[in-house]
Amino acid sequence: MSEYQDKFSKIIELLEEQAPQGLSISAIARELDINRATVSKYLDVLQSKGDVTMRHFGRSKLYTPTQRIPLSELFDRLPHAIVILDADLHILMINTSFVRTLGIHRGRNIIGASLFDLHLRIFSDPSIRRNIERIQQSGTYLAEMQHIEDSTNHIYLLEFAPIVSHVGKPGIMVSLQDITAWKNAETALRDSEKRIRTIFETVPCGIILFTADGNVLNANRASLEILGLRTFQDLMNGNIFDISCYKGTILKLIQQGKIAETELVCDFDRLRREQRIPSTRSGIAYFDIVFTPITLDSVSVPNEFAMLIKDVTIKHLARKELAFKEIRYRSFFENTCNGVLIYEPVDDGYEYIFKDINRATENILQMKKQDLIGKKLFEVFPDLPDPDVRDALIRVLRTGNPEFLLPLQYQKGKDSPWVWHYIFKLPSGEIASFMIDVSDAVWEDTGTPLPACSACERHPPDGAGSGIS
Repeated sequence: MSEYQDKFSKIIELLEEQAPQGLSISAIARELDINRATVSKYLDVLQSKGDVTMRHFGRSKLYTPTQRIPLSELFDRLPHAIVILDADLHILMINTSFVRTLGIHRGRNIIGASLFDLHLRIFSDPSIRRNIERIQQSGTYLAEMQHIEDSTNHIYLLEFAPIVSHVGKPGIMVSLQDITAWKNAETALRDSEKRIRTIFETVPCGIILFTADGNVLNANRASLEILGLRTFQDLMNGNIFDISCYKGTILKLIQQGKIAETELVCDFDRLRREQRIPSTRSGIAYFDIVFTPITLDSVSVPNEFAMLIKDVTIKHLARKELAFKEIRYRSFFENTCNGVLIYEPVDDGYEYIFKDINRATENILQMKKQDLIGKKLFEVFPDLPDPDVRDALIRVLRTGNPEFLLPLQYQKGKDSPWVWHYIFKLPSGEIASFMIDVSDAVWEDTGTPLPACSACERHPPDGAGSGIS
């Protein structure tokens, strides 16, 4: 083969010396002392490879070096590994990518060798060998095959095609492409789509995809259950704007085109009556939603949007009921005519911190709320009878049984009020106390009774008998 290559080189060198004038076959044969018929065949090969150009001059053919990139150079720059075989499966041409892909030593000359005698990896695969033999025998063959190389786990795409040379001889072209990265990306994408689909179908929150016009594109099973619908078609028959009592809420989100969290209110009775959407739910429902535009690389302004829906009706109603109870409790707490105190026990009940008091307590103790909250009971009022008060509070804290306290003064002095207490333990672990100013009552050593409420008559303080009136 090197002998042929030498002849090719000499012909091209001669043509380059005479350029831009062309030489005929006879002139080349005479200059190189080669048989005219042999020169003609060499020129045909060079022309087919793109190394020389031929033009007619009368009955003669004039040849000049080609001014375009030779076919051999283009062939060598192709990214796919390519080998061209003759009818006997001997190698006619290979490119650089073929040498690199199969790890062939650059000094090894394999042109003219039988493909299967080289024991090249990949071509040792029996199925690939048989496919090439089918082409050789003009049989039915596969135009494409995929091959996984066990030693490297690389995946190759092989393409096969019968070809005909410029002299009409049959041949075979085989190309190899390493598609490992592409296959791995394809697998990763498929796995990612599967994960997303699994999340879409199994997440307990509803997910609805829709356009800027409100047309529903897709929805998961959870969204149908939340909206009380049986089939996706039931939702398709409506519009995303129908779900909200206030169409402007979703419309504003679409116009802003930003990720946002908000609340929607849905009237299912109106939905059935006006929109003819056959929901099995009724009444008013409240939804927390997360809205997001779906931005595609090819579109600057999003036209598709997604909405994640969570039914918070029970929580909303519970919160509303809790707020109502809080208002009712606070109204009772502040406006009752009796004083009310809330203590937090500390130090195992040997000290108590003021947590809350009402206006009546402020009047009785003649102190402002802000001067007591967070302060310790026995530090603010060191004149409290101790250990009687402390022991009573500890008993209530530990047993949970309420107790009455005999009238006492928080501060010693003629102007300090006498206060009667009913103390009890709250579920929170705090201690509460009802207090009544009984300063106007007469309490004498002779046992003159004190005025009190009917509750005191039912539960007189220990040791006081029933002398409270």
